[in-house]
Amino acid sequence: MTTREEAKTSARKVLALLEERAAEYPGYGAHSHAHAQLLRMLVELGSPCLPPASGREWVDIGLMAVKELESADPDLANALMDADYDFKHAD
Repeated sequence: MTTREEAKTSARKVLALLEERAAEYPGYGAHSHAHAQLLRMLVELGSPCLPPASGREWVDIGLMAVKELESADPDLANALMDADYDFKHAD
């Protein structure tokens, strides 16, 4: 299991990476999609009642990272996959 704080840290790390990439690739759809999901993840992680793991399956940034970013930006792809995993396994 991952703690909520660990999951929040993973999400914030990716948001920081996305900020760096935004200047270079403004409006890139994969980045926008990840940004929106990460913000929602942080809201849910901050809620007193975290949905059960089955209620967190809407997160697809790990899959998107593999399909869209793994070859072009492996650091961002790995960070997205970590954030996806940590959110889905947070207690």
